Amino acid sequence: MSVIPMSDYERFIFDLKGFIVIPSALTDDELSTARTHVDRYSSDPDSLPEAHRSPIAGPTEFLIDHPRVLGILQAVIDPNPERVRLESVFVSRRGMDTDRDHWRPHVGGVNLHPSMSYRYHNGRIYSAMTRVVWELNEVVEGKGGTCLVPGSHKANLASAQDGDWPETADDPDSGVWETYGCPPGSLVIFSEGTRHTGANWTHEGNDRNAILIAYNHSTVRFHEPKPCMNPIVIEGLSEARQGFFKDVWQLANKRN
Repeated sequence: MSVIPMSDYERFIFDLKGFIVIPSALTDDELSTARTHVDRYSSDPDSLPEAHRSPIAGPTEFLIDHPRVLGILQAVIDPNPERVRLESVFVSRRGMDTDRDHWRPHVGGVNLHPSMSYRYHNGRIYSAMTRVVWELNEVVEGKGGTCLVPGSHKANLASAQDGDWPETADDPDSGVWETYGCPPGSLVIFSEGTRHTGANWTHEGNDRNAILIAYNHSTVRFHEPKPCMNPIVIEGLSEARQGFFKDVWQLANKRN
């Protein structure tokens, strides 16, 4: 597996804020491939071979261990990629005509749950569940991208786990929320322990088109298995990528 290591500055920003944005991580060809597959998967999945009926299967399985993603996962979950699991994946496609209210803040604060915790110890980041978002269309800041509260993954005076997160802070106009803008093919990566929420999409003529993937350590699991990553889909992946869907376990090889 090829890897693009996380830079020291990216590690600093990720630890400080709980998230980073990497513009234009995909090449034009990769972006075109991903858009074409996601369009077909979303609109007519039965037209795909059964093993390709997932946002990250067939022509897009390269997203699972994209060099940019793998370098970050090794920096914030575990240096050994064999200890990284892919927990879940889904597609977010919506526009201004979407009726549902997407503002539903969740998690945040120092969390002892092994699937949500965030720590920095002995020079290393330990981010449990880490969310990778592939933005396939342009995101204009303030018009519907994921919103986050910077630093909330380490907040000490409030915890969603204990149910005492301030209601005032969850107001969209409270001043604590931050979002982003980015060109198509960009990456947004955040610790799931960072307080975050979706937002209503308000970019006319440019719907949201994103793939959201959750990774975690091999010793823990938070999500139930998703139908789009069933055994037929997983068995259709390359052998190396199948390893990201291992069952929860602790590796016995103490040399690793």
